[in-house]
This record gives sequence, structure tokens and C-alpha cells, in this order.
Amino acid sequence: MTRIVFGIMIAFFVSIIVCFVAIKLGAEDLFQMDHDIETKVYEITENDGNLDKLYKGYSNAVYAGKNYVDAYSNDLLLGRTTFVENAVRYKNLIGWKIYAPGEYNSILYLDNGYLASANGKETKEDIQKIATKIEGLRATAENAGAEFLYIQTPGNLDKYADKGLNEVKDFANYNTDLLISNLRSSGINCYDLRDTVHEELEDFHSLFYKTDHHWKQETALWATQEIAAYLNENYGLELDLAKYEPENFREEVLEDYYLGSLGKRATLAAVEPDDFTLLYPKFETDISFKTSKGIDVRGTFDVTYNREQIDAEKIYKRECYLGLLSFEGTGLSSVTNNQPENDTYILIVGDSMMIPVTSFLALDCEKVELIDPRYFEGSIKEYIREQQPDMVINTYSTTIIQDYYPIFDFE
Repeated sequence: MTRIVFGIMIAFFVSIIVCFVAIKLGAEDLFQMDHDIETKVYEITENDGNLDKLYKGYSNAVYAGKNYVDAYSNDLLLGRTTFVENAVRYKNLIGWKIYAPGEYNSILYLDNGYLASANGKETKEDIQKIATKIEGLRATAENAGAEFLYIQTPGNLDKYADKGLNEVKDFANYNTDLLISNLRSSGINCYDLRDTVHEELEDFHSLFYKTDHHWKQETALWATQEIAAYLNENYGLELDLAKYEPENFREEVLEDYYLGSLGKRATLAAVEPDDFTLLYPKFETDISFKTSKGIDVRGTFDVTYNREQIDAEKIYKRECYLGLLSFEGTGLSSVTNNQPENDTYILIVGDSMMIPVTSFLALDCEKVELIDPRYFEGSIKEYIREQQPDMVINTYSTTIIQDYYPIFDFE
């Protein structure tokens, strides 16, 4: 038995190496990855000492190696999906509720059928490092003549109602509270959408997909109206809040269609797909949409939708949520309103929670852009100095506030 297990492990790692070598030699078409693989967690600078350079280089190598293994084992290896589904069925059969792969505490199976993932507890020093980076982004924005706002979007575990989960397994909201406290202490204006959700909405989990950590597009439309109202009140913008009323949008509902990132890890052997709703403005729109991946189109609002990602034949290949802005592995997405009612230019720096918000905000602004620092080529600070937006919004979900993430690199 030991020899068999050892042989399987050797074959597994050999297959990964073969995939890696093949891709490096130009066989990308054989192994289709729709997004870049993160290979760096630390930026090595000329000011670093030799020990720091050695440590950072080693850490980057480990980080890159882990991500290559994850990518090839999760997306590229032949038969991977069938193997994992059968493994999950077997675990269900014997009543073994431990699921892999996953990071801290793997997947959380909530009693109402929703999936979540748990974050570890960050140190106060690590959270302060994040706050310091955001303070530097604020300084750059203000020096370029832009207003600055930090927006806290919720993760799919409720700060107020999921106390047992938060205290025992998940520290995402704990980390977030600490970060917001640090930011406010440094004078940064913070809009915490977790509080707005708690005050105005019911059934927290229904705001999210059951199989994904992202909020539904319907929820994002509500959030856009709340953000627009906040910008009007606190920054003197004159956005038309009526544009974001649900009755001004037509729905296209794709039933039992979407398997989010958590669902793909759990597989269809353990979960059922979500319905996925696409929203279309009923009023006239003229949108230009560009991305750093080479997309450059003009048309109605739905040019921001990547139907190839959304309509993939195999459910495990569908990237419905990311397809709302063609955002998989994209460093910069730009939505320009060619018939704007005002000339506001907003630059959003953050994570994928703002994908639908970006295009919705552009319905009443001249231009709204979304940058994901993990994939953006160049310096975000330099981009702000060059483009001089009217406003810079920095924003993250609670689930992404972890110190090792390169998503806080703005240099």
C-alpha cells in the first residue's frame, strides 16, 4: 500500500512538472488558463539588505510553487473533476465532513446550504502594515488632486449574526474591524457597508451566492445606490440615485447555472448550482469598455459582459461573476459612459467585489475604472498621478484582509 501511495504521489508531481514545462515551452493552447498565476508576494527593492532579499526571494519561490501546483491540480490535470467528485461522494457516504483542498479550516458548510471559507487571525502588526500601505495610497491620491475613500464590503459571513462562526473558526471580521480602526485613527474616511447591510437588509446570506464568496449582481446594484448616496452626501457629487432602482433593469435569469469558486472546490457531488441573474438597464446606454487584456468595444451596457466566460458549456469552466466585467486575471478594466450626465471620473482600487459596482456607477459617471493590484502591470500610484481621477476608492472584502496578499501593493 505504501508503494502504491508513493507511486501516485510521484505521478502527480511529475504531471505537474510536465504541464509547467510544456507551458514554458509554448504549449499554452493545451492547458488553457484564463487568468495569470500569482508568483510574487514580496517586492524586492534595491534598499533591501542581503538577508531581506534572500528571505523575500525564498518566500516568492514558495508562493509561486504553491500557486502553480494549485492551478495545475485544480484546473489542468485530466480527470481531476471526476476524481474529486467521487472522493466527495465517498466522504458523504461514510459521513466524513472534512473537505479539501482549502486553507485555514477549509470550506465551511453552513446550516442553510451556503458555503463559506474561514480566515486566520492576523496580528495587530500585520494589520497595521496594511493600514500603512493604504495611507500611502491616500497620500498619492490627495497629492494628485483626488478625493479618497475606503469602502469596506462584507464577506459572506455576517459580522452580527454569525458570531459563533466568527469566534470559533473565522477571523475575517475581526481583522477588518482592526483595519478600519487603524484607518480611522489616521484620518481616512471609511464607509463600512457591513453596517448598512445590517441596518437596512434582512437574510444576510441570501445577498450572496450559495457556492461563491461574491455578492449577487442584484445585491451589487443595491450597494451601488448606497455608495452613490454616500458620495453625494459626503463628497458633493450629484449622481442620479433613481438610475439604480431595480425597476429600471430587466432581468435575465439563468437557472441552476452557476457554480462559484467554493462550489467548484466542493463539487456538484456536495452542492447544487446557483441561479445567476444578469441585469440590463431599460434606459438608453452608450458604453465604451476596455481592459488590460486587450478588450476594446463600444455598445450598450451589456458590452461589459463576457458571454464566453458566462456561457461556457461545462459548468466547472463558467466564470459567471468574473464575466460581468471580463475580470479574470485583468489588472485594469475601464468603463466609459459616452452620454454622461456628469464628468466624474472614479478610480477603484481593490478586489472583485466591485466588478458589478464599477459598471453600474458608470451609468451616471463619465468614467469608472477598476484596478486589481495583483494583476496590474506598473505602479498604481504612478497611474493615479498620470490620470488624475476625481476620486480614488480603495475597497476590499473582509475575506481578503490578510497581510501576505499582494493586493495591497500600490507601488
